[in-house]
Amino acid sequence: MSASLSIPPRLAPVLDDLTPAQRAAALALGRVLVLAGAGTGKTKTLTAGVAARIELYGMEPSRILCVTFTNKAAREMRERITRACGEGMAPSWLGTFHALCARQLRAEPDIAHLRPGFDIRDADDTLAIVRRLIRATPVEQLPRPEEGEPGDARQIAKMAERISRLKEDLVTPEMAGHHVEAMIARAHAQKRFMDDAGWRYVVELYGRYQSLLREQNAADFGDLLMWPTLAMLHNDTYRYRWSRRFTAVMADEFQDVNRAQFLWLKMISEVSAEFFAVGDDSQSIL
Repeated sequence: MSASLSIPPRLAPVLDDLTPAQRAAALALGRVLVLAGAGTGKTKTLTAGVAARIELYGMEPSRILCVTFTNKAAREMRERITRACGEGMAPSWLGTFHALCARQLRAEPDIAHLRPGFDIRDADDTLAIVRRLIRATPVEQLPRPEEGEPGDARQIAKMAERISRLKEDLVTPEMAGHHVEAMIARAHAQKRFMDDAGWRYVVELYGRYQSLLREQNAADFGDLLMWPTLAMLHNDTYRYRWSRRFTAVMADEFQDVNRAQFLWLKMISEVSAEFFAVGDDSQSIL
């Protein structure tokens, strides 16, 4: 296919930097999954794929969504695409999952029970809030950890991490009790150790934590992904409204996506005929 295409002069250097297989992948249309090992040029291929869709196939940059795992990767991709396609031609929807989902949530904050202009709490803020809530609990009511003492720094960090895990699994505070009891039952059936008391305490802590965020009109990093994903899962109109915005959805480091990120990508690309992902299947966490 690529042999018959007339490659624009600005795009040629980007494609010339690829191997024949990478070039073929970058120029392929439809649903494309590129699997290769670490250090083999997957992100370079993805960048060329974005540039080709803009410069060669005439897709509007504003209708291309491209997700990365780091701000550094997003900056580098933006710079390379700008060199290939011209100033202002990099997709505006190019960024990390957190950045793109924050933009989606700011457009319709009510899906997360938030008001316009909400604040975003980072990981340090989350830890501080969990610390405050745990230390407001009488010590005798705290579960005894496997190591250390109730209410110490290790327990606080573990509880914050468990709240984050629940959000990655798309579990809201209202769903947490049932979810945790099911986890405990599975562990017991398989004769695996389960910190029953600790997880049951997390259910109660999660509810207080989320209530405090709502009082502050704030979202943490987990909320940024959880609420738009849940809204697209359960509201067909909302899902269609967002997925129809994009003619192409592109994803870097696809092997690293968690369940929420996978579902978000799946639903936001539902209308588009174009989905392009690069990853290393030997490192997959799914």
